[in-house]
Amino acid sequence: MRRAGSSSAQRVRRGEPPHASGIVLAATLHDPEGLLRDEIRRRMPALRRLYASVRVASSPTTAPAVRALLAAYDADAGAPSSHGRGPLYRRALRAALAAPGAARVHYLDFDRALHWAARRPRELGGLLRRARRRPAVVVGRTPRAHASHHAALVETEAVAARAFAARLGLRGRVDFLVPSFVLRRDLAARFLARTRTRGPAMYGEWAALLVGLGVPLGYVECGGLDWETPDRFRDEVRRVGRAAWREAMSTPAEWAMRRAMARAFVRGCSRALRRRPAVYTRRRSRAGRTGSLTGVRIRAPALTPRRGPVRPPRRA
Repeated sequence: MRRAGSSSAQRVRRGEPPHASGIVLAATLHDPEGLLRDEIRRRMPALRRLYASVRVASSPTTAPAVRALLAAYDADAGAPSSHGRGPLYRRALRAALAAPGAARVHYLDFDRALHWAARRPRELGGLLRRARRRPAVVVGRTPRAHASHHAALVETEAVAARAFAARLGLRGRVDFLVPSFVLRRDLAARFLARTRTRGPAMYGEWAALLVGLGVPLGYVECGGLDWETPDRFRDEVRRVGRAAWREAMSTPAEWAMRRAMARAFVRGCSRALRRRPAVYTRRRSRAGRTGSLTGVRIRAPALTPRRGPVRPPRRA
């Protein structure tokens, strides 16, 4: 890890272009109330130092002031004409692939990117350096980071994650539901060409498509991916306390919505496997080897599936 006096930091201080990592951030944002404007102003300079470019696709209802702010940072990737996660996320990926210097693409929700840059910028920078050494890396949350979210999300995602493991033939804990990954340019283009789902089933589709890319997948768990939603409601969280605010999020309606989403995730995974069964590429590497990256657990190879192609059960 370079110290603050690195040549990259010196270039920034001299007013020269920030370090271009060759990785473009593809991000999505839904912010109708414009609650993240101040956070964007604070964190965008750091993100621009970390990435070759930043491209943010916004939902159709995101506040115009937020879109204008993103445009001022040359980061606005526009908005799809219709609602739906699929069109929004694919727009972000297309914009990232079209950006200058896109040797790799890192997908991450923009509010999570802002939170990560604020909470653990060294961890994020270390991840990007490590990702340049591999064709594909899936980025998940540490157990503690996942548990920081509200109960309705944590428990229903755990059910979906177990279903993914069964359908994809994976051993051990793999968190696909951030969602976040870093892909080499050709793999990002292949992935984009294969994704087609519009709604929340997309999250399960993406898990199957990542495993089916035909290259060894690295897997990293990061603490900076803890719960980002409270960043939008800082005053309210301070007033009632974080624990009480978190508990209040898990209403009966929220539980019902999250259970429905988890079922959609699993359907998306199963349908993607029917279209294109995952065939694994195995790599000669000692399973279970661990390393450290500013507190991040790294497993190499992280995804250790059973042999052969995997198809979903007949009934998802």
